[in-house]
Amino acid sequence: MVDRAKSTPNRLLVEARRRRLSPSGSGRPMSRQELAEAVNSYLADRYSAITSLDENDIGKLERGEYRWPREQRREALRAVLHARSDQDLGFYIVRGPRTAPIDEPRNERGPDASQAVAARLQEISSGAVDSKIDVGLVRQAGAAWFGMLPDDLLDLPGPWSTQMEAPPKIEKAHVEALRRSTVLFEQWDHQYGGGLARAAMSGQLEWVCRAARTSTMSGATRRSWQASAARLGDLAGWACFDAGDAPQLVERFFLKAIQLAGEADDVQQRTHTATSMSRHLTYLGRTDEALEMSSLARLGWRHLPPLGRAVIGIVEARAHGKIGNTAACREAVELCDHHFATSTPDGLHDETWGYYADEGQILGDAGHGLFDLALRSDDHIQAEITISRLEAAYALHPADIARSRALTMIRIASLKARHRDIDEALAAAEIAVAEAGQLQSHRVTDDLRLLSRILDRAVTSRGDQERVETVRTDIATLVNTSA
Repeated sequence: MVDRAKSTPNRLLVEARRRRLSPSGSGRPMSRQELAEAVNSYLADRYSAITSLDENDIGKLERGEYRWPREQRREALRAVLHARSDQDLGFYIVRGPRTAPIDEPRNERGPDASQAVAARLQEISSGAVDSKIDVGLVRQAGAAWFGMLPDDLLDLPGPWSTQMEAPPKIEKAHVEALRRSTVLFEQWDHQYGGGLARAAMSGQLEWVCRAARTSTMSGATRRSWQASAARLGDLAGWACFDAGDAPQLVERFFLKAIQLAGEADDVQQRTHTATSMSRHLTYLGRTDEALEMSSLARLGWRHLPPLGRAVIGIVEARAHGKIGNTAACREAVELCDHHFATSTPDGLHDETWGYYADEGQILGDAGHGLFDLALRSDDHIQAEITISRLEAAYALHPADIARSRALTMIRIASLKARHRDIDEALAAAEIAVAEAGQLQSHRVTDDLRLLSRILDRAVTSRGDQERVETVRTDIATLVNTSA
């Protein structure tokens, strides 16, 4: 059953149909029924297939109730509407039953991926790398991956003041309590941003690492404790990043998390932290290092579930989008969509990757990778692909992931101000400001500042100018409150 309340119109498909003239010679745009008949005719000629698409089927596609028709139907629609790709018609993969296997994306890494990344780490260690890359950071991350970070980098960033004693012995119940507390911290982070919760996370992590040094535990329990500590360290680094803390502080948390996961031989958590670090570096504009970190994450490729592979697609899309590499960005988005489509609903219970089991999160995160391309480009189709994807993501975001909702709507508003009507942009901006009100997130305030600048440059009528200034004033108030 399709949830029509959560579907968003497929404007790209509508516009593509309207650009095609009716075969009747009347000079009017092609109707839905005429498009359906043209698709049926194409399939009959090309594949001797008897199909009975009608205007209702086309309507469902245009309303966004279905986003991934079968392969031959996509081919027929592309041919009839003269589209270069599925994305040009607003089609993207969503998870669900499939009648045939999905083709592997072109950038799927083969059996030699691990050897290639290992060789790259050796190249980095020898100094034969691009000068744009922080050799020390990438080398340290590679060492941490194998649990071999130098002693002088093992201490947490400080100073610290937590004096609570660790228990003399850590057992299974302690590990479970640590996991539950980390889940709670994650919920805080999603709902309120990293600004207020990161101090609590950092103090907890210090205590957990002290217990790892001073408490006795069995070998299996120690590995579980270290893996759980790595997850907490990843989250603490992420929260500090979200709060706008100094990059060196953020990177030390991430390195510590990779080291702990390396000692625990937890390839899932090592990979997750490497993707977190890649996002952080992309945000700072250090895209060469971000791509090196995503290559490091691929060391665990063979052991990753589909959701983990989808996340690698996300971080690679973001880095490529940041530097304007359109082909590589779109290919990485396809990689993400492909592996999400092959994942199963029980991925929601995956301790490491469960957050990405939500379709809205995948649509939004990979859509943010396309955002930089669409914002800088005058390509209307690219903009509509991105807006469509982000609107679908927002419709699916649950209320308790407020930061994702705010970031997605801010970027929808920015793209509408850049490529569409100012009234649509202002309506989205007003929602975005309301969504951002409860957050303490430097990333959100950065995006709000960008939205304000775009609105200031947007073409407006006299009647819209007052509304634009009201929104920009509300943004300024939020930004100053969060500073």
